[in-house]
Amino acid sequence: MNNDDMQELVQDFLVETNEIIENLDHDLVELESNQNDLELLNKIFRGAHTMKGSSSFLGFNKLAELTHHAEDILNKLRKGEMVVTREIMDTLLEFVDKTKQIISDIENGTDTTDCTSVIEDLKLASEGRLTAKNKTAPAAQQSAQPAQPAAAPAPKPQAAPKQEPAKQTHQATQVEQTIRVDVSRLDSLVNLVGELVLSRNMLSQIAGELENKFENEYLVEQLLVATNSIGMNTTELQLAIMKTRMIAIGKVFNKFPRVVRDIARDTGKEIELIISGEETELDKQVIESIGDPLLHMIRNSCDHGVETPEVRLAKGKPRMGTVNLSAYHEGNHVVIEIKDDGAGMDPDKLKRKAIEKGVITVDEANSMDDKQAFSLIFKPGFSTAEKITNISGRGVGMDVVRTNIEKLNGIITIDSKINEGSTFYLKLPLTLAIIQALLVEVAGETFAIPLASVVETVRITNEEIHSFEGREVLKLRDRVLSLIRLDEAFALDELEQDEIYVVVVALAEKQLGFIVDKLIGQEEIVIKSLGDYLGGNPGIAGATITGDGRVRLILDVAGVIEVAQNMPRRIRNTKKLSSNKRSNIQASTKKTNAVKVLICDDSSTDRKITKKVLESQDWIETVEAPSGKDALNILDRDNSVDLIISDIMMPDMDGFRLARSIREKGYDTPIIAMSARMEPSDRKKMNASGMNAFIQKPINQQLLLDKIDELISQKNNNG
Repeated sequence: MNNDDMQELVQDFLVETNEIIENLDHDLVELESNQNDLELLNKIFRGAHTMKGSSSFLGFNKLAELTHHAEDILNKLRKGEMVVTREIMDTLLEFVDKTKQIISDIENGTDTTDCTSVIEDLKLASEGRLTAKNKTAPAAQQSAQPAQPAAAPAPKPQAAPKQEPAKQTHQATQVEQTIRVDVSRLDSLVNLVGELVLSRNMLSQIAGELENKFENEYLVEQLLVATNSIGMNTTELQLAIMKTRMIAIGKVFNKFPRVVRDIARDTGKEIELIISGEETELDKQVIESIGDPLLHMIRNSCDHGVETPEVRLAKGKPRMGTVNLSAYHEGNHVVIEIKDDGAGMDPDKLKRKAIEKGVITVDEANSMDDKQAFSLIFKPGFSTAEKITNISGRGVGMDVVRTNIEKLNGIITIDSKINEGSTFYLKLPLTLAIIQALLVEVAGETFAIPLASVVETVRITNEEIHSFEGREVLKLRDRVLSLIRLDEAFALDELEQDEIYVVVVALAEKQLGFIVDKLIGQEEIVIKSLGDYLGGNPGIAGATITGDGRVRLILDVAGVIEVAQNMPRRIRNTKKLSSNKRSNIQASTKKTNAVKVLICDDSSTDRKITKKVLESQDWIETVEAPSGKDALNILDRDNSVDLIISDIMMPDMDGFRLARSIREKGYDTPIIAMSARMEPSDRKKMNASGMNAFIQKPINQQLLLDKIDELISQKNNNG
């Protein structure tokens, strides 16, 4: 046998052995719960026997010896000479861990694995002399390390029939019906199909234009028929090629029963993992990227979610907690749910922890709703664990989840109720090569936004946009949505128009809105790299060629958000008429080029907020007064004050009394009243005291600026 043949045999051995090891990890944990399942036990024995025979033939003696001792135990278990105990199961699982290390050595051409202690434990177990005293349970963190994905998808475990010869014949038939193909060849096919999709889009657009120009022409009608046929065949071919890269998500799910078992053992809890939808398929690239996020979320549910048996019984719950892991299709996405029936998350506790760790400020915490509070667990360095253990407490797990899901353009949402449990929803695209996108127009340029990240689109007017701390926001139903203007993010010329569109996008746990000029429509696009020369631009994921033959840029949602966060905070003038008004105001002011506003409020915080809002405009300057008496003294000294903003509820001299005093002194300066509440009777007092307008707290910045425009203009016109 020449060297090439031997190398091919070794590669086949590694693929087959990785599949066997994955199944062993899952099946051994299942055997612990179903000790009388003889078919399952026979399946485990056959896997170990196959691994021993292959490794012995190829000269991997360390693996052959280790597997031989494990096979002895499995043989005695299936013959009824031994029974499954926790110590035996720990030893068999430790054997699986060692086989993973040996396989890694074989792949890397090294020899670093010491099997002495495991072989000794296997011998003791086979002789019936293994006890808890001489056996150390495997560490939960060891088993929690995600194994490298195998080169080919593992077949779904099936129950073995009673007659083994028939089973062996069936397996041989299955081998003849499958073929292993190098992944690079599949990638090449995907690229070719991508080019075909682009050509189909171009052909469809040309045919459509010809139909409009030469209606009822025979050749044009024939072209349309041919184009539709090509379109259908291209779609079928695309789906078929994509399926060749699809892998059942059970390949990832099957690792977690072992993880849950070891975590429960390490924490003294009783946890049952219920898996469903493991036959759901995802692209190989997506499958390889979700192992770590799912691992951290399962660990989080087991460690932070499910309580100890004593606590659960005290709450009236079953002694054993459950974690449900499921997957299902939803349109062009796959949704993965991780649900536990544990303690749930307390939003107030999360806020307190975040404030203690300096992750958020008190003001930010007060403005958060429950869903925003739940999202705090994704902040870097954030953890609610009281102490650091091998399982949690370092605040890095859920941060990894967010980072990896962002890379996939996925979405994370959380539902949780105290003492009822938590549910995490991961929404992932089926594939990353050919995607559905929303085409939008910004300042005359067309961009593609991956549809996987789009939640909804909203048509609004400029007047509906407000500002908060130098950022634009939109009140959308029951939440406040941060806004990003794509023309500003990419330094494009602004187009003034009354009505605009907001594309609400989600990235991992965050939601915000992209302001665009037009919505063009939805289209299937092929992602093309920009190459080394043009690549690396923040906010751009790549490019595509649309049906008209033009190159369009594809937005990287995470990159756009990062670009926007690094932009300087400023207040944008969202009312077109305001610029003309303010130029007139500046021209007509008496001593300066700015409107001088006196702010009277006994709350220093409210004065600072109002001052910050006003002085963000270059046409306004402010002066502060902490009381009504101070405001009157300022007016007596300074006759350049153009407008007064006064709080109503103040000690000693309230806003109404201050306004009356100002009018009694003969000042006609416009006065705006501000308060968190206004009773019907207060309206009469306001008019009687000479106040000109009322603005409710918290401040609507645009409303306040427009009201200042209006009052100053009226004063100048009257004067």
